[in-house]
Amino acid sequence: MNKNNKNLLSKQALLVSLTVKHPSGIKVDKSLREGLEAKVGAEDKTLHVSKHMYGENINKIFRRITNRIRREYYYALTVPWSDSESDSDSTSTSGWRLCPSTQLELLDEKMQEARDDFFEEAESFLENYDSFVSVAERKLGSAFNEEDYPDVDKLRSKFVFDFKKELIQDITKSSDIRLNVSDKMKANIQQETENRLANNVRNVFKVTVEALLEQVNHIVDKLKNGETFHKTSFEKLKQSIDMLPSINSDILGNDADISNAHQSLVSVFASINSYDSLRDETELGEAKRKKVADDLESSVGDLKGSFFDKAFGGKDD
Repeated sequence: MNKNNKNLLSKQALLVSLTVKHPSGIKVDKSLREGLEAKVGAEDKTLHVSKHMYGENINKIFRRITNRIRREYYYALTVPWSDSESDSDSTSTSGWRLCPSTQLELLDEKMQEARDDFFEEAESFLENYDSFVSVAERKLGSAFNEEDYPDVDKLRSKFVFDFKKELIQDITKSSDIRLNVSDKMKANIQQETENRLANNVRNVFKVTVEALLEQVNHIVDKLKNGETFHKTSFEKLKQSIDMLPSINSDILGNDADISNAHQSLVSVFASINSYDSLRDETELGEAKRKKVADDLESSVGDLKGSFFDKAFGGKDD
């Protein structure tokens, strides 16, 4: 990955971060824990007792929305960039991920749809809040504590869906370093920034290639060993293949091995008439499975050979 490629990141990709928070509806109850410990003869603080504050697991409703958007779009259209962190008001974030510019509009659209779904469920919950509390009072019996239930306005503030987008600083613009420090210190800061960016780009290559090789190897093993495979394994691999050009052009500077692997993998998928044909128990079906497995392995052969050099600090392209 040469310096020009690294600088082009500021024009070809964007940093994104997703923060989602909501009341879990589950609360640890110290008095219940102490009572249970005394009843069963357990030592102090050896048991964990919690209760569904609303008489049912409301957490799963919001998890369904957030898990889907993360799985189908947020993780599928981005690659890892930096560790999780906390912002100024101590709201935990998912860390920054890198989104190729060619995928940004789709990701932004899906995030807005998910945000609307999330807050629609939140408002529905808040509108029926009193009913939830009444049900909880009936179901929890003596474990019900009125002090556990804040007013609606305070509870509303606990629902957060924050999708952030930030530009990547162009590391060639040394004038961006405005600290009142010596030229030597500025040069050190500049070099550290370049090194961190280069390491992150190498990590993108590593994560992308590792995930691709893992998916390919999983399918190859199934086909070669005559084991049952799921259609979803091919669909997930196809999704990864579809994302390769965006990641490669917008982040990795058009790595030749990834480009070749992409073209070969696309050809392999084009040769598969149907997944059912790979389940055929005849000699023809066995031959088909062997050819697809061999072609898949061949498609990523050069990628395996270049992996360690590029992913672990080897030569630049």
